[in-house]
Amino acid sequence: MHPVSQYLQRTFWSLYGRFVWDAQRAPWQALQTQRIVETLNGRRAMPRERVLDAGCGTGDYALALAKAGFQVTGVDYAAGMLSCAQVKASEELVEDISFQQMDLNAQLGFPDTHFDHIINISVLQVTAHPVFTLGELWRVLKPGGTLVLLHVPKPESHNLPLRETIKYRVGNLEARSLWKMALIAAKAWAERMGNTRYWTAGELQQMLKGCHFDVLSVDLGPPIVIVAERPMAVHNAA
Repeated sequence: MHPVSQYLQRTFWSLYGRFVWDAQRAPWQALQTQRIVETLNGRRAMPRERVLDAGCGTGDYALALAKAGFQVTGVDYAAGMLSCAQVKASEELVEDISFQQMDLNAQLGFPDTHFDHIINISVLQVTAHPVFTLGELWRVLKPGGTLVLLHVPKPESHNLPLRETIKYRVGNLEARSLWKMALIAAKAWAERMGNTRYWTAGELQQMLKGCHFDVLSVDLGPPIVIVAERPMAVHNAA
């Protein structure tokens, strides 16, 4: 990605995180947050296992996992997202959660096999090279470790004229302002211009298998939720 485009994208997501993100929570978020906590609890072998929230946004999933007793690292490349996440982190969680600015389009600043579990919530579709990003997640995940991937298919509103899509999203705001409406309009326009990918569950499974993950379960949703594992040994292609 060109440095100027990268800067503009990062600036946009920082602003979106500060002013809009938490006001546009998806209706399924609370249920999926609980489900992800239960999934990782079910695969936990030791107390205080390490979890990477890769693309943590404003930190809701990371905070829920920290409260459940995991040691969580949330990374995002948008400073505005991380600023909101830091505000939410209470003093009693300071030993269990940390947030770092990091780009999923680049090599992650963690050693190999560092994490017991990784979650990636509706982020892979906006990375520049999804296979590279999955490769980095595989690298920093322990053998036998869990990857939870959540992907939101193309919404029905994308079949509407752009103006109607923006109107629908703005209608979900409790407190409206020209600034927030402009950010929502910019995001909707960028999605229409192809900056967001939409995959089927089958395509996601093939991508994960190509990156050496074993797929354990698939929920078609929406949203699509796939639980995968880094196997103890890489399977040789047939």
